[in-house]
Amino acid sequence: MKNIPILDPKNDNLIQQFGILYSIFTNVGEKEKIHFDLSKTRWLCPIIILPVAAYIAKTNSTFAQSKNETAKAYLNAIRFPKGISSASEFEKYVQETKTYVPISILRRDKGVERENLESMFSGLMYRILGSVSGAQNAVYYPIAELVTNIFEHSKDDVGFIFGQYYPKKEYLDICIADTGRGLAQAYKDETGLELTDGQAIEEVLKGHSTKSQQERGYGIRTSKKVVCEGLDGNFIIASGASALVASQS
Repeated sequence: MKNIPILDPKNDNLIQQFGILYSIFTNVGEKEKIHFDLSKTRWLCPIIILPVAAYIAKTNSTFAQSKNETAKAYLNAIRFPKGISSASEFEKYVQETKTYVPISILRRDKGVERENLESMFSGLMYRILGSVSGAQNAVYYPIAELVTNIFEHSKDDVGFIFGQYYPKKEYLDICIADTGRGLAQAYKDETGLELTDGQAIEEVLKGHSTKSQQERGYGIRTSKKVVCEGLDGNFIIASGASALVASQS
């Protein structure tokens, strides 16, 4: 089994963080079991830890716990890697833990339970932002659209969502992940287009749906807009071996 160390990001720059994520999964075969080595990890962020949790769930891969007590406590607090998958469990967690948000698992076959969990997660993210102008639209819309994208386009039965608020830096970090077919494969399956991962990302950000011409394809493009313009935030979309980082500035 391949052993892959998880390195600390040097800062909170999204491109730098994605570089670490990319290095983790470079040369990893589809559904290949991996041993993720977090033993030297001291700091983790959603864009790294959530895809790793999703991959562990998908492939039954293993991991070595961090030897750093702070990082270890954090991983345990967010329920890494298994997360929680019920609204009642999420509510209990929030009542007991005021500092962190757990990794939440959204399952296609759970129906109303999945919707309740998604709603509770979005509500908590919104409350964290408080009275920030444009916060409600910039939180609820992207989460709803990107979760819907998992079940309607990626053809996966499970979605993963996680967030972390950094009060000293005053920013909220939200990551949504799935282990489905990817954008390029979705375009190929649904429209016959042969695209690279990068080209597929460009198409989806133009609002070109993988479905029929009668259906809207603006969900991801609009999500990027409300995050960047509504909160002056950054938005990153990754699929396959490519990614795009966008910001208002």
